[in-house]
Amino acid sequence: MKVLFLTIALSLFSILQAQESSPSEECFEGTYIVKAIVIDSEFLEKHAPKEMSPLTITRLSYDDLEAKFTINQNGMCEEIKLKLEKTNNPGLFSVDESNNQILIEKASVRDHWLLLGEGEIHGSQVRVAKLVGPDEEENPKAFEDYKKFVRLTGFNEDKIKIPGQVEACTPEHD
Repeated sequence: MKVLFLTIALSLFSILQAQESSPSEECFEGTYIVKAIVIDSEFLEKHAPKEMSPLTITRLSYDDLEAKFTINQNGMCEEIKLKLEKTNNPGLFSVDESNNQILIEKASVRDHWLLLGEGEIHGSQVRVAKLVGPDEEENPKAFEDYKKFVRLTGFNEDKIKIPGQVEACTPEHD
């Protein structure tokens, strides 16, 4: 058990060290498709959308980002905006001045990224890992990177879902 923990810890450390030498989040900007998702909460997993709109990442400053996407719930379109504030740890951002955090890591495939979100929703700790890329086209190498990332971060690989893609809806403003 100690060997497994040490292996995971060293793997994560080497990933973070690689990011320090070339901060990967600097290039993370634009519109991305969520290609795969895994959630460690049974409640959220049951209520997770089967289809997802594109994710738009905008640089707010040298360090901070904004993530934006839309959801359609009960026929109502809602736009979700999250401010991602850079922390002292490479690739790690806090979400909207909360205890929720997102780790952004570059995949080995061009324009593909691995996202690990951790935080609290409705009083429960939740973790979500996503693979995002520039288009809907399947990329086996990026998916292999994602599966390895999922294993290293302690998720059940069998729970990976491939969401359908939908156009972003337009929220109605009063």
